[in-house]
Amino acid sequence: MSERTSDLSVEMRTFSSLPIAKPFLIRFWTLLVIYEVVILFLLRMLLGLVMPAMLALLLASAVGVLGGLLMYRNSPMLNVPLAVNINHPFMSDAELGHASVMVRFSDGTWGDIGAGRVRMTPDEMIGGSMLIRDNDEYTVIGHFSEKETSHTSLKRYVILINQAIALRDAVNGDEDTFEEARHREHIDYGLLERSWLEVDENLEIEPDGIFSKLRRE
Repeated sequence: MSERTSDLSVEMRTFSSLPIAKPFLIRFWTLLVIYEVVILFLLRMLLGLVMPAMLALLLASAVGVLGGLLMYRNSPMLNVPLAVNINHPFMSDAELGHASVMVRFSDGTWGDIGAGRVRMTPDEMIGGSMLIRDNDEYTVIGHFSEKETSHTSLKRYVILINQAIALRDAVNGDEDTFEEARHREHIDYGLLERSWLEVDENLEIEPDGIFSKLRRE
């Protein structure tokens, strides 16, 4: 595992800023607008008779901002602890150079995920979940989350991280293949019936197509 850092370099992009996260952002902003309109309407109806319209508007705005922050914090797919550089296929299907994948740990620091797939295991010392290498030694990578390994969001995160690793390795010419990774995901997670991305019909992660393109080239 490489040295940890509190900030990402300029070439790294968090998952929420990637093109494949656009459906989740659209969903978030749509729900936020609906929430704001409903709050404003209710406050205007309830307080309009005893409160000036401007004050009601300010109160609605304050409630809306607080609600928006809570909605964002509780949107798992907008808070994926994953970042890739501009050469990674999550950014583009063009092979531009060496691809990198970084993960955010429970202490807020970022580190390069290194070689090989990962999985979770309970941290018996301090609780929560640890990331370990999916190898014979189960090498410890770091404390991943305060949540338990059974948490649905964490399972989604690990699947995404392993997809990012598989795509990175394909671009960088490493041996692991996407088909092998998907087979192991089926063993570990049962693929979560492909409901793990919440809005499956809108998401445009197409690693199979990317790998086919890489193989043809």
